[in-house]
Amino acid sequence: MKTHNLHSWNITLENAVAIQKNLRAWIVTEGQCNQPDMVGRISLISNDESAHSATVQARITITAFRTRTLLERKVAIKTTQFPRQPGLYSFRKMPAIIAALNKLNRIPDVFICDGRGVTGVDSFGVASHVGLVTSVPTVGIRPVRLKHDTSTLGAERGSFLQVHEDQQIAAVVRVLDNADPLLVSPAHRIGMQDAIQRVLEHIPAGTSYREYLQALYPEAGHNNKTPVQLRLVKSATGQ
Repeated sequence: MKTHNLHSWNITLENAVAIQKNLRAWIVTEGQCNQPDMVGRISLISNDESAHSATVQARITITAFRTRTLLERKVAIKTTQFPRQPGLYSFRKMPAIIAALNKLNRIPDVFICDGRGVTGVDSFGVASHVGLVTSVPTVGIRPVRLKHDTSTLGAERGSFLQVHEDQQIAAVVRVLDNADPLLVSPAHRIGMQDAIQRVLEHIPAGTSYREYLQALYPEAGHNNKTPVQLRLVKSATGQ
């Protein structure tokens, strides 16, 4: 898969702020994204994290939408010297993602990527960066932070609350009944409703909690010695 060379990655914090501001104008968070034939899932693992460096592993799987058959898996590892700076994390993570993208033999119809989309007037997360370098409709997903009030979110699958803070574009979505929700972002070339729908399709009703975790964190599925448990939330009835 070919990616767009939008800018250099050997840059300062000041360069990154200016680049992000310019690229933000190109992000599209509306429009339809029809039911895909192939879905690309991008997951990230960071090791040896420090204020000034990190080793980032990007894993990309491409699956057939209807059969859930794994079609392709690519991995790339990159060490970055870009400083750890809130609001600019995508500049640490994108070199590894681009290296993995460039290995792909297929182009999916949509990417579901760890991270966020638009985070402010002049800022965005790694998922939007992926959309810009690929021109493929991209959705960002991440765990919900404590600062997001989910007290009025329904316990049923498909319930969602629009996030109205810091001018970010996202929604808190209940993907499985009574399970922890996700923060879903329309990152590029897709609107909110379709972004939510693509995530719900990627993690269909009836998915077990272990499968849910593996869909969110594909690397967890390769470590059977350390089972991970998903915390459940109480339903509206308190049961």
